Amino acid sequence: MTSNLVYMITVSIIMLLFFVIYDYNVRNKSIKNLKEIQKSENKTPIFTEAFECKDEIYQMIISDLYKEYVDSLRNIEESFSENSEFIISWVHEIKTPITTAKLILDTINFQEQTTVISLKEELDKIDDYVEKVLYYSRSNDFSKDYVISETVINNVVKESVKKHSIIFIRKHISFFNKVDDKLTVDTDKKWLVFIIDQLISNALKYTKDGGGISFYTSKNDNEIVLTVEDDGIGIRQEDIERIFSKSFTGNNGRDNNIKATGMGLYLAKKLSTKLGHRLTVESEYGKGTKFYIYFPVYGD
Repeated sequence: MTSNLVYMITVSIIMLLFFVIYDYNVRNKSIKNLKEIQKSENKTPIFTEAFECKDEIYQMIISDLYKEYVDSLRNIEESFSENSEFIISWVHEIKTPITTAKLILDTINFQEQTTVISLKEELDKIDDYVEKVLYYSRSNDFSKDYVISETVINNVVKESVKKHSIIFIRKHISFFNKVDDKLTVDTDKKWLVFIIDQLISNALKYTKDGGGISFYTSKNDNEIVLTVEDDGIGIRQEDIERIFSKSFTGNNGRDNNIKATGMGLYLAKKLSTKLGHRLTVESEYGKGTKFYIYFPVYGD
């Protein structure tokens, strides 16, 4: 009788040990699978086999939450896309009356020429603000709106300077062009014009009447460098590191140009990076500023 009891106890203990080991291995494997899912980039809930009824309920709750999250995210993306489309449409619509107003000013003979120049300058400012909105709205969907091709740098510089000719004339700022006429870079001309527009606009804001803005290029085995240099008020050292930050105006924006938005240089830097260029700055306060655009030189 005692031997039978010992036998039954021994068998029960062995079976219990087998069960514990089996249960541990199964649960440990399940936990490892969940940890691998957690570490992976794909966070889609892919569950392991449920052991109990409550596990199935938890999985159903998580699946429902995930579905709601995905639906909400899609609604937000659709809303953002609609807003972006509206902004782009609005920009194109408002540019039409701006262009028309410029043409009217060109055809009307005012007795006071200064009035015409002032009106044109204000229209150019509106046009610049509109361009910023357009390029900002497109910057996050950049891949759909650019074409890389060989572009003559000097042509881009001349086109951009011409757009700001009224301010050059009004402030008596000299334009020194030392860019090689035949030098080409791989870029998107439209986006590069916008980048240079922002650098010129920034230079004109902080260059005093009678100053000068220079453009020149250099080349080495790896890069072509376009330099935009002005002899304006320069940038304080504590602002240099943040000059390309979004909405950052710095001391110059607060002290000398209260209408500065801090978006021009931010967009110039962002778009330069997307085009595969580098945009850097050097400045000494009170002596002027140099902006450098680096274009990679590709092999044949």
